[in-house]
Amino acid sequence: MAKRDETMHGEGAERNPDERARSRRQFLKASGLAAGGLVAGGAVGAAVGFGAGSHHEDELHGFTPLAVRDEPGFDHVVVLMFENRSFDNLLGWLYGAGDLRPGQSFEGLSQGDHSNRAPDGTVVPVHVYEGSTDVIFGSPNPDPGEFYPHVNTQLFDVVDPPGNADIDANGIQAPFNAPAPGASATMSGFIRDYVINFTHEKRRAPTAEEYAVIMGGFSPAMLPVMSTIARSFAVFDHWHAAVPSQTFCNRSFFHASTSHGFVTNQDGGGYRKWLDAEPEPTIFNRLEEAGRSWRVYYDEDQLVSLTGILHAPVLERFWKSNFRGMKQFHQDAKDGNLPDYAFIEPRMIFNHNDMHPPFGRLEEGEADGEDIYNSALSDVRAGEVLLSQVYRSIRSGSSAQGSNAINTALLITFDEHGGTYDHVPPPAAVPPSGRPIAGEMGFEFDRLGVRVPAILVSAYTRAGTVVNDPMHHGSVINTLSRQHGLTPLSQRDEAANNLFTAVNLSTPRQPALWPDVYPPYVPPNEETQLPQERHRLRPLTSPAKGVLGLLLAKYEPGAPIPENYGEAYEVLVKHATGLFGVSD
Repeated sequence: MAKRDETMHGEGAERNPDERARSRRQFLKASGLAAGGLVAGGAVGAAVGFGAGSHHEDELHGFTPLAVRDEPGFDHVVVLMFENRSFDNLLGWLYGAGDLRPGQSFEGLSQGDHSNRAPDGTVVPVHVYEGSTDVIFGSPNPDPGEFYPHVNTQLFDVVDPPGNADIDANGIQAPFNAPAPGASATMSGFIRDYVINFTHEKRRAPTAEEYAVIMGGFSPAMLPVMSTIARSFAVFDHWHAAVPSQTFCNRSFFHASTSHGFVTNQDGGGYRKWLDAEPEPTIFNRLEEAGRSWRVYYDEDQLVSLTGILHAPVLERFWKSNFRGMKQFHQDAKDGNLPDYAFIEPRMIFNHNDMHPPFGRLEEGEADGEDIYNSALSDVRAGEVLLSQVYRSIRSGSSAQGSNAINTALLITFDEHGGTYDHVPPPAAVPPSGRPIAGEMGFEFDRLGVRVPAILVSAYTRAGTVVNDPMHHGSVINTLSRQHGLTPLSQRDEAANNLFTAVNLSTPRQPALWPDVYPPYVPPNEETQLPQERHRLRPLTSPAKGVLGLLLAKYEPGAPIPENYGEAYEVLVKHATGLFGVSD
């Protein structure tokens, strides 16, 4: 490669400026950038290396373009799913009105009046997070409420019965803060619910400054990796979670187009209910039956895959053959061996890099009073690092056979909003069966969950693309079903829009011209699988407890769910060692 660069530069030196300019224009036209252009504004232009006076313009000839497809699109789909952030929380400030091309719109926060009222009637507007670095990247803290009754309050500003406002005293009773029939979501109860949940978690009422954090979010500059990728490819500004509730329900819908009628991770039967539910096929089963390839990549330091154990009744027989560690993902991307469909799970247990808000409630005197759950070891910066690693591996894929950067699409999304603020009311939804049927807590699955970030990276996608079409967690199943001639899993995914709406270039953008990404500094994690002694009391997040709860429900029913790193390690070593395939 170095020799080729040297040769190309030598040829360029012998040309006059007009010849070099013509050569550059011809190459850009062939790469698709001349037709597609770049998003307005400096951030993406700088990342790509273009702009007035760029010293790199004449150097971009020094690579071998990858072969293009017979038609625009992609052969391989990779999904990286993070945890518990709303669209507004991460991408609400991505574009202002002046950043868009003519005719484009973006449903963000820079236009309109978006706010909630505090308990004393004070209007609290949306805002960019402020404070020290660790506080910003660990926000919101404590973790907001995320399961069905909490989301009802957030969307409809309803607490019914009133006793649900005091969780410690009363628990949460029916009708679980459900809205009145026909009510429209006002998105006005986020502060109200955060005060309720804060009081439950911290055992005291929050100050005005503390509850205002739920109306905050990140600026593009705070998330350089995610914002650069979003601006350089396509962002879906109306992608909604499948269920207005928790992780398991939404991750189940993402691959099975149903949550078995459940709207909570463990209420109403414990974690065992997921293992005892009627076995429903997943998109993985459909692909397997059709002879198509698929893999789930998980962080092998935590030994167990959430996807695998959540769908154990239909996927357990594939645990050894189709589940691999993240080292294998990067090798597969390099070698051109990515499957037709790949799903990537972040690390959810030790020093999690899933972007889930920090969580924990230490007893006084534990860990010498250190506020462990606010540690920078496991905040959104760790997720930015993971995202940069996955993106770079996709971008670097240059195999002439199998997968490469030209024929692979990367979707970055989240399972659910996790209680963080969003201003767009969720729309109605097609129930999986096609008609409303009351499930857990009376929910009929006839409306979607809150908006979540969704970004598509594809060589055939113009920089600065904003897709306004309504999308949801059934869209990936719909895409794969159409691509490979598969039977839909339910009426929910059959009715979904697909990812092909983001394919808008006839000539691909060569990956050498995609932007580089530079994640913020993250303190190096110590041992992730074996916690250091001083970290043994670090509290677990709700996804971590969920993974361990499922594992125990299957292999040691009735055992207590771990609360900290030390207990989690003991459970994993005892029950998860050797269950899943690891890197080859």
